[in-house]
Amino acid sequence: MNADDFPTPDADVESVTPETLKQRIDDGESVTILDARMAADYEEWHVDGENVDSINVPYYRFLEDDIDDEVFEAVPDDREVTVLCAKGGASEYVAGRLVEAGYDVNHLEDGMNGWA
Repeated sequence: MNADDFPTPDADVESVTPETLKQRIDDGESVTILDARMAADYEEWHVDGENVDSINVPYYRFLEDDIDDEVFEAVPDDREVTVLCAKGGASEYVAGRLVEAGYDVNHLEDGMNGWA
């Protein structure tokens, strides 16, 4: 699946630029990242840092009409979460599903391609 294959989420999803996210991390702000890429890609390279809490839940776990409770349990609901993927399409979709479920989320514009 490429970024254009994901449906547009029904919920409004805020986005954050790679530069803004990097500044937040550099400023020492606590940042929670939900990386929606496949586990192998996540293990190879992901956003991390002393003040970064990073979790990996692949995007396909959010494609079902009824998302498993264990998927939601993996995502913190007590703080803002930035969702990212490779190019930005999957993360916008995942973030939309989380917004619909009541989470405080945004997604990283251009994904890890933009982060690079």
